Amino acid sequence: MKYDYIVIGAGAAGLSFAALMEKKGHSVLILEAHSIPGGCSSYFSRDGFIFDAGATTLSGLLPGRPLAELIAELNLDLNLVPVNPGLVSMFEGQTINRYRNTQEWVSELTKHFPNINHKIIWEKFKKIEVEGWNISTIFKKIPLRKINALFSFFRPELIKALFTLPTLFKSVESELNKHKIQDEKYLALVNELLFITSQNNAKDTPLLMGAMGLCYPEDTAYAMGGMKAFSESLAKKCTNIKYKQLVKKVIPIKKGSDGFIIETGKETFSAKRVVSTIPFWNHTDMFEADTAQEFFQTDKVTDPDKCWSAFMIYLTIPLDKERVGQYFQVHCKKILHCNTHSYFVSLSHPDDEIRSINGRQTVTISTHTHTKEWLSLGREDYLKQKERVKKFILNDLQQKFNLQESDLQNVFTGSPKTFYNYTKRYRGLVGGIPQSLKRNPLDLIIAKSPYKNFYMIGDTQYPGQGIAAVIMGAQNLVDQLSD
Repeated sequence: MKYDYIVIGAGAAGLSFAALMEKKGHSVLILEAHSIPGGCSSYFSRDGFIFDAGATTLSGLLPGRPLAELIAELNLDLNLVPVNPGLVSMFEGQTINRYRNTQEWVSELTKHFPNINHKIIWEKFKKIEVEGWNISTIFKKIPLRKINALFSFFRPELIKALFTLPTLFKSVESELNKHKIQDEKYLALVNELLFITSQNNAKDTPLLMGAMGLCYPEDTAYAMGGMKAFSESLAKKCTNIKYKQLVKKVIPIKKGSDGFIIETGKETFSAKRVVSTIPFWNHTDMFEADTAQEFFQTDKVTDPDKCWSAFMIYLTIPLDKERVGQYFQVHCKKILHCNTHSYFVSLSHPDDEIRSINGRQTVTISTHTHTKEWLSLGREDYLKQKERVKKFILNDLQQKFNLQESDLQNVFTGSPKTFYNYTKRYRGLVGGIPQSLKRNPLDLIIAKSPYKNFYMIGDTQYPGQGIAAVIMGAQNLVDQLSD
């Protein structure tokens, strides 16, 4: 059978694209290397508990935003619980609640940093964030496929939003400098908040992306059942998913004009079009043509050495329904072999009867690390390094969360090596590409490809990392192909 579309990867982007295209009447096959759906928003079971493997938060749920639109269009069966505060920062002895409401957040900041005009700063960030989402609707129409698409640019709200485009060329730091902020603790807090979403610091993060990232805790929710519930709800909307099918070769027929042959080593498939959701660099060995290999090897915008992987710890702790917060950014001393000063803690919801069981909550801890710190190690050195990082973080966790060593159970870890083996992503890079002023904004718009009818979406293509962003990428491509 020759499918209309073959989708490589059953993560949030691939599942969203396939489900939307199936709804439009197209035949779609998803090929997934792993045994379950989800990709970087996947899950696994161990010791009777269900853990979120990578991504743990859902956002883009406000009206008109990507996940809200996807849930409505596909009628996804999800029990979503808004999280407030959307994030709790544990910062040098202080607990700072990032409330969903901007004014409550400003009041919270004023308690901890009384000499800064937070109102004017965060209202500016909020304004840029709202207009940033409006700008994203423009990018759905680029490249223009029909001349009448030009008229969609002239809606009043979009013309207003275009005045925000210069913030693509300014840094978050430049905005903070306008207010002459000298408080190093405050600047460190902003940098750590940016690291969660933009994977970069205030000096190098474009103001537009930074503002959208800094406002992300205002739009977060927890899916009861965790990422398992989210991924499986999407997978149920897709008729044809083949698991344990690692794509090894993509063979264009007449440069893609007549479709593609896909080889996995187990089976061979054919399709008129291919949509790949895997990282940009994973494509290098899939194509035999020198031009394609050169394209995927030499793209300067997506230099993998500048991208992040993660060190993860999974465990369970005693259930505490009195604890305020579900997602925590924890400031600490510099983490060994990770070059960061914070880690992110996600707890299963205390009322989640699937994941918070037997009087315990599941915990996913993550921090940024570079693959060069891990991939070259021999087995003995690798195991010792994992143990050092794990011990450092868990000792800090015990102090910050008032836990005893005996409270920490079902503990195990993951590193870039783990994620390479688990996801097959290049070098175990699981965090997308950092937002940076060094990236040409025009390169963010079009998911480039060396072949006709071969498309790329996912966290190494526009609009970038995060569940809301990769879903938006899938929605954009569906819109373009439907024109």
